Amino acid sequence: MHHDRRFTNAAINPSLCVSLLLLASTTLALVLHARNLPTQEVQHPSASTRTAPLFDFHSNFWVNLHQVLLNEAWLRVRAGKPDRLLQSTPPPSAAGMSKQDEADWNAAVSFYAAHFGNRQQHGDDQLVNINDDLAEQPDNGAHLNPAGLPPEIVAVLQSAAMIYRKYWWPAHSESNEDWIASQKERVQDLGPKLASAMTKDLYQQWPEAPIRVDVCYYVAALGHANTTLPPHITFSSSDPSLQGLSGFELLFHEASHTYADTLISALSAEGRTQHKDVGDLWHAALFYTSGVELCRLLPAPEQASFTPYGYRYRVYTGGNWPKYQRVLEKDWLVYLDGKTSFQTAIHSMVADLR
Repeated sequence: MHHDRRFTNAAINPSLCVSLLLLASTTLALVLHARNLPTQEVQHPSASTRTAPLFDFHSNFWVNLHQVLLNEAWLRVRAGKPDRLLQSTPPPSAAGMSKQDEADWNAAVSFYAAHFGNRQQHGDDQLVNINDDLAEQPDNGAHLNPAGLPPEIVAVLQSAAMIYRKYWWPAHSESNEDWIASQKERVQDLGPKLASAMTKDLYQQWPEAPIRVDVCYYVAALGHANTTLPPHITFSSSDPSLQGLSGFELLFHEASHTYADTLISALSAEGRTQHKDVGDLWHAALFYTSGVELCRLLPAPEQASFTPYGYRYRVYTGGNWPKYQRVLEKDWLVYLDGKTSFQTAIHSMVADLR
């Protein structure tokens, strides 16, 4: 399971992606001096003849309710503490809510706070299973099939469902449908080209079936988007950083988590060979790849004003991520330009990671 980091909104030079593409010409000489590797080259995936859609979008009542309750629980547990896991929006409130509705809703939030308030969806099998099982329920929330769900979760969701539908679901559903509609044309027209470029870069095919995307008003996760396996993306429709081209790019970044095994394995093996901890370099490379490849595909007017998500929202800050940014710009971009091999780029990045 994977999910993304959350960072503050701090845009940089809007023409940065163009500058990144030019960096390769000045760094190629360094790569040419890299020593030859005894490793066997990984083979590119065969040319895609895909006709199925890339994504299967849903605005599911039960997944949305679950994510709202998680978000509410985390807000309660982390009250007054800065937390990049949470969206800046306040807890949902409703004028004229009856005392009984308020009591029932607070009871549901209290249950979630007690059971999940200090847990993250990332790496938590129970939360992953609940989210996946709820995605199998009717999108309109007509009924809840309890099979596979913990009985106590079923009881809480059923008690909260009427209240959520009465006060918040119409607006949340509209936000989700608007987000899906805003991305539909771009996903159809530009999506296959971006998917083709990224799968070629990462030496792995897109999943055979369309990737399920549950669009939710809130997503209680870092970056407000979360990807689990089997391929299932949960994606916020309300987060400001996930709108327009940034949202489109991050959607494909999330998708790349489902076909990153070759990259992860290659970096891990090279790290062991060079006795280095490669950490989250694979994750940084996914951010970087989606940004560079999307920039290249945009029409000139959009390209000139586009800032890749990783730069716009300062993904490459904190911890080892500035180091990752440096080796991506120095060694990975040369590979994305087709001027060196996958294995040479992997070796060079690890060698330069210091």
